[in-house]
Amino acid sequence: MKEWKSRYDEDLRAVFTEAAGWIDTYPDPLKERARLYLDKFNPLLKNSTKNYICYLLPFWMQPMTGVDTAACRKLSLANIFGMLYFFIQDDIMDAEAPGEWKEQLALGNMYHSTFLRLYRELFNSASPFWKYFDTYIAEWAVSVASESAMNDLEADPWRLAKKSGPVKLASTGSFLLNGRTGLIEAGEVYVDHVLLTLQMVDDWIDREADLASGSENSLLSYICSAAGLKNRDALTPGLVQEYLYTKEILHGFALKARRRHEQLSALSHDSPDLYRFHESLTEDLEQAAQTAVMRRKLLRGGFSNWLSENIIF
Repeated sequence: MKEWKSRYDEDLRAVFTEAAGWIDTYPDPLKERARLYLDKFNPLLKNSTKNYICYLLPFWMQPMTGVDTAACRKLSLANIFGMLYFFIQDDIMDAEAPGEWKEQLALGNMYHSTFLRLYRELFNSASPFWKYFDTYIAEWAVSVASESAMNDLEADPWRLAKKSGPVKLASTGSFLLNGRTGLIEAGEVYVDHVLLTLQMVDDWIDREADLASGSENSLLSYICSAAGLKNRDALTPGLVQEYLYTKEILHGFALKARRRHEQLSALSHDSPDLYRFHESLTEDLEQAAQTAVMRRKLLRGGFSNWLSENIIF
């Protein structure tokens, strides 16, 4: 059992129930759509998209920040609306037809308004929180605006983490609430490590869709580099399959996450559940690499069996 998530079910149930209550105050034309979008990301519902770090980070960081559970829930609630807002932005960026933007833009502004209101209830206008707020939003904006299909994972790995940088509002906010400002930088580094590995896992999952759309993907860029390609357009589904299942490139990709996990091990006692979450991500990549090896062996075995049954020497 993955206790890094299961132990917080009661907290999540309370936080998502409160989020639904906020959405019930939205105007009727958007209320239903807003609730459906929330349910899409509720981890307690079947077939939902799981984005655990978006709402569990303040709980995971609690041993480092020292804030109480009530404060964790408030930060989690604020981050849920931040998550919804930024996912709406992602949807708009990926939308092919401008006609799809109208309701999404309207809904995004409702989420953004709630996101800001919840954080204003926690931090007044003079709080240094807003400096960090501006920094994380700016990092996110630069990161998504500078996306390219051939982004070099080796040259600028942390830009991938900054795509999810606003998540850190919950951890940095926690440190500020309890006056532990001296730990903010260490907390940022820790979370960035986790966000980078999380992006790598997402890129493994989305590799086929990203290849078809030409979207940025760290795994596909890693394959391009290994293949000596200067242009992502030269990367074909067949070449991706070859590198994944014949050249076993996933081992090297997963090894990056494992080395990152080893770097985090010195801090594991400070945030054990965040550490375990990163371990789970690392194991997901390693399992994918092992599955690729097994698939290659099965394919080779099947071909050998066919030869032995059909070729007469």
